[in-house]
Amino acid sequence: MRRELHYFDIYPKVVPAFKSSAIKIKCRENYFKPKDGPIKVRVIPMSEFIKVMLNPSEAEAYSEDGIIHITYHFEKEQEYRLKVQIKENEWAELSVYALEEDLYKLIPLKGETHAHTNISDGWESPEVVAAYYRKAGFDFMVISDHKKYQGGEIAREFYKGVNIDLEIISGEEIHAPLNPVHIVNFGGSFSISELIEKDQNSYSKAVQEIITSLDSSYDFVDDKEQYVYASCLWVYDKIKEAGGLSIFCHPHALVGGMEAYNVQDTLITLQFKNKCFDALELVGGRSPAENNMQLAFYLSACKKGYGNFSIVGGSDSHGVLSEPFPNSSLKENGVYRPYGFDEIHTIVFAKSNEKAEIISAIKNGYSVAIDKYKGETARVHGDYRLVSYGLFLLSEYFPLHHEICYEEGRLMLQMAYDDLKCAADELNAKAGQVEDMIRKYMRQ
Repeated sequence: MRRELHYFDIYPKVVPAFKSSAIKIKCRENYFKPKDGPIKVRVIPMSEFIKVMLNPSEAEAYSEDGIIHITYHFEKEQEYRLKVQIKENEWAELSVYALEEDLYKLIPLKGETHAHTNISDGWESPEVVAAYYRKAGFDFMVISDHKKYQGGEIAREFYKGVNIDLEIISGEEIHAPLNPVHIVNFGGSFSISELIEKDQNSYSKAVQEIITSLDSSYDFVDDKEQYVYASCLWVYDKIKEAGGLSIFCHPHALVGGMEAYNVQDTLITLQFKNKCFDALELVGGRSPAENNMQLAFYLSACKKGYGNFSIVGGSDSHGVLSEPFPNSSLKENGVYRPYGFDEIHTIVFAKSNEKAEIISAIKNGYSVAIDKYKGETARVHGDYRLVSYGLFLLSEYFPLHHEICYEEGRLMLQMAYDDLKCAADELNAKAGQVEDMIRKYMRQ
């Protein structure tokens, strides 16, 4: 967390663009509390360098009882750095962000779109995974075990009656027969994997019907590719029928003993051009090289005119602890990955932290993908304005948000491992803290 966030509490952090707003800065350290009276505040609009150089701006500001009051007209959507003179040679550098109306109405949510538990081949139980995710600052998460749908339901049932502020969403990672493409059913009301398992003949018949109806102009490499494409269309359609979000997962994951990418380029291109899925897992729980390939393919598609679709980041986590047992079969099978489960995620800008609103926001393009490997700075991928806002949030909002989530996750973990009733009571007492923070920093 930046030093200024410890010493000063600035609120609101997010204001409407094209309007004047009142900003307050509470000085937490007595050493930095200025004397009552006028205060010098320089305002730096981050995307208007020439304007800053030619006509540096100052805000109307004064201090009273350790609170600095600032009034300023925010002319456009962007980050504004506030350089506040605390003492003669002491300046604090703080930031606020002005947003246009569409984005100002939404709240930022840190989320996981692809995670596993021991219901399939993960390490920990659904309730423990959920606790660790909250502890790491997540607002929502999907449990998407391989061909298994019940993980999310198990976790929600475990915390039933307790006011946790983590939205736990049911899902699954679908592996349709003879189809190497991995697809996440995020939030669908039923399991597509179970449909296939219960009646594989009906599935096969439906795929053959799709094949016969395909546009004759499609240039498939061979019959196998045609079949896989038709199978994907069937899966995407069923997820839509279930009211879920379909996510095309890690197309450049190396599989088969590091022999080849998960999905061949021609098949990726066809799915991109026809916008078959709702969202692309732009960065996933793989090596930087694999994610680099996915990002490059996506950028090339955008340049060629068929990359305009929603993106997410999903960790593909199979464990929330840093190291499995030395002789783990998970490690041998390549499932274990040597980085934290929270280093790849999604920020969604939604009306509320509810499944339907999260799905709607992602479908409408209000999401960015985040990757942050150990020792590196976070990278935010997506639409330019969302990336700019996302970087601001990672610096100025989420560190404070994570402190609240950490404590809630710790109490959830006590419930999961130690069965402590007092932990449930404390969680109920703490419910709504993030909502209070949002009102303070984004809704004044």
